Amino acid sequence: MPLEIGVLRRDGRTDPFFDGAAAGRLAVRHCAACDRWLAPDAACCPGCGIEETGWADASGAGTLVTWTTVHGRPAADGTVPPPALLALVELAEGPWLYTRLTGVDAPREGLPLTAVFEHPGEGEAYLLFRPA
Repeated sequence: MPLEIGVLRRDGRTDPFFDGAAAGRLAVRHCAACDRWLAPDAACCPGCGIEETGWADASGAGTLVTWTTVHGRPAADGTVPPPALLALVELAEGPWLYTRLTGVDAPREGLPLTAVFEHPGEGEAYLLFRPA
Protein backbone atom coordinates (compact mmCIF):
# COMPACT_ATOMS: atom_id res chain seq x y z
CA MET A 1 0.00 0.00 0.00
CA PRO A 2 1.46 3.38 -0.97
CA LEU A 3 2.00 6.11 1.60
CA GLU A 4 -1.38 7.73 2.32
CA ILE A 5 -1.85 11.37 1.32
CA GLY A 6 -5.00 11.76 3.38
CA VAL A 7 -8.31 13.34 2.44
CA LEU A 8 -7.99 16.72 0.73
CA ARG A 9 -10.68 19.35 1.33
CA ARG A 10 -11.18 22.73 -0.36
CA ASP A 11 -10.65 25.93 1.57
CA GLY A 12 -12.33 28.27 -0.93
CA ARG A 13 -9.10 30.00 -2.07
CA THR A 14 -8.12 27.44 -4.70
CA ASP A 15 -11.48 26.14 -5.98
CA PRO A 16 -10.48 26.55 -9.67
CA PHE A 17 -7.43 24.37 -9.04
CA PHE A 18 -9.56 21.59 -7.54
CA ASP A 19 -12.25 22.00 -10.23
CA GLY A 20 -9.51 21.54 -12.84
CA ALA A 21 -8.03 18.53 -11.03
CA ALA A 22 -11.48 16.89 -10.91
CA ALA A 23 -11.71 17.34 -14.68
CA GLY A 24 -8.12 16.17 -15.32
CA ARG A 25 -6.81 19.70 -16.06
CA LEU A 26 -4.00 21.59 -14.34
CA ALA A 27 -5.34 25.05 -13.49
CA VAL A 28 -2.87 27.60 -12.12
CA ARG A 29 -3.10 31.30 -11.44
CA HIS A 30 -2.42 33.61 -14.34
CA CYS A 31 -2.09 37.39 -14.38
CA ALA A 32 -3.75 38.68 -17.54
CA ALA A 33 -2.35 42.20 -16.93
CA CYS A 34 1.28 41.14 -17.37
CA ASP A 35 0.84 37.63 -18.82
CA ARG A 36 2.61 35.96 -15.88
CA TRP A 37 1.87 32.45 -14.59
CA LEU A 38 1.71 32.06 -10.82
CA ALA A 39 1.60 29.24 -8.31
CA PRO A 40 -1.97 28.17 -7.35
CA ASP A 41 -1.63 29.69 -3.87
CA ALA A 42 -0.16 33.05 -4.97
CA ALA A 43 -1.81 35.98 -3.17
CA CYS A 44 -0.94 38.52 -5.86
CA CYS A 45 1.13 38.93 -9.02
CA PRO A 46 4.81 39.57 -8.17
CA GLY A 47 5.24 41.20 -11.60
CA CYS A 48 2.63 43.99 -11.44
CA GLY A 49 1.20 43.64 -7.92
CA ILE A 50 -2.39 43.02 -9.00
CA GLU A 51 -4.25 41.07 -6.30
CA GLU A 52 -7.14 39.88 -8.47
CA THR A 53 -5.43 37.32 -10.66
CA GLY A 54 -7.33 34.77 -12.71
CA TRP A 55 -6.90 31.12 -13.48
CA ALA A 56 -5.90 29.39 -16.71
CA ASP A 57 -5.16 25.85 -17.80
CA ALA A 58 -1.46 25.01 -17.93
CA SER A 59 -0.04 22.39 -20.29
CA GLY A 60 0.73 19.90 -17.52
CA ALA A 61 4.35 19.60 -18.69
CA GLY A 62 7.14 20.21 -16.22
CA THR A 63 10.66 19.32 -15.16
CA LEU A 64 11.94 17.99 -11.88
CA VAL A 65 13.82 20.60 -9.86
CA THR A 66 14.47 18.67 -6.65
CA TRP A 67 12.91 15.94 -4.51
CA THR A 68 13.03 14.12 -1.22
CA THR A 69 12.11 10.59 -0.21
CA VAL A 70 9.60 10.17 2.61
CA HIS A 71 9.41 6.90 4.52
CA GLY A 72 6.12 6.05 6.16
CA ARG A 73 5.58 4.77 9.66
CA PRO A 74 5.09 1.00 9.98
CA ALA A 75 1.49 -0.15 10.53
CA ALA A 76 0.40 -2.02 13.64
CA ASP A 77 0.94 -5.31 11.80
CA GLY A 78 4.52 -4.34 11.00
CA THR A 79 4.02 -3.70 7.29
CA VAL A 80 5.88 -0.70 5.99
CA PRO A 81 4.51 1.44 3.13
CA PRO A 82 6.83 2.00 0.18
CA PRO A 83 8.63 5.35 0.24
CA ALA A 84 7.03 8.35 -1.47
CA LEU A 85 8.84 10.95 -3.57
CA LEU A 86 7.88 14.55 -2.80
CA ALA A 87 9.13 17.01 -5.37
CA LEU A 88 9.43 20.57 -6.55
CA VAL A 89 8.44 20.73 -10.24
CA GLU A 90 8.91 23.67 -12.61
CA LEU A 91 5.95 23.92 -14.96
CA ALA A 92 6.60 24.65 -18.65
CA GLU A 93 4.80 27.96 -18.02
CA GLY A 94 7.23 28.89 -15.23
CA PRO A 95 5.67 28.43 -11.77
CA TRP A 96 7.10 25.88 -9.37
CA LEU A 97 4.77 23.48 -7.57
CA TYR A 98 5.23 21.14 -4.65
CA THR A 99 3.84 17.75 -5.63
CA ARG A 100 4.28 14.03 -5.37
CA LEU A 101 5.90 11.84 -8.04
CA THR A 102 4.56 8.54 -9.31
CA GLY A 103 6.23 5.99 -11.56
CA VAL A 104 9.68 7.49 -11.03
CA ASP A 105 12.33 4.89 -10.23
CA ALA A 106 15.42 7.04 -10.59
CA PRO A 107 14.69 10.74 -10.05
CA ARG A 108 17.17 13.20 -11.53
CA GLU A 109 17.25 16.95 -11.90
CA GLY A 110 15.69 18.02 -15.20
CA LEU A 111 13.59 14.86 -15.62
CA PRO A 112 10.68 15.71 -18.01
CA LEU A 113 7.36 15.16 -16.26
CA THR A 114 3.66 15.31 -17.03
CA ALA A 115 0.72 15.98 -14.73
CA VAL A 116 -1.66 13.18 -13.80
CA PHE A 117 -4.54 13.23 -11.36
CA GLU A 118 -5.75 10.84 -8.70
CA HIS A 119 -9.47 10.72 -7.99
CA PRO A 120 -9.92 9.21 -4.52
CA GLY A 121 -13.27 7.96 -3.32
CA GLU A 122 -13.35 10.69 -0.66
CA GLY A 123 -12.11 14.27 -0.83
CA GLU A 124 -10.71 16.26 -3.73
CA ALA A 125 -8.81 14.99 -6.74
CA TYR A 126 -5.10 15.71 -6.45
CA LEU A 127 -2.12 16.30 -8.68
CA LEU A 128 0.84 13.99 -9.21
CA PHE A 129 3.62 14.07 -11.78
CA ARG A 130 4.99 11.07 -13.69
CA PRO A 131 7.76 10.79 -16.29
CA ALA A 132 6.74 12.28 -19.65
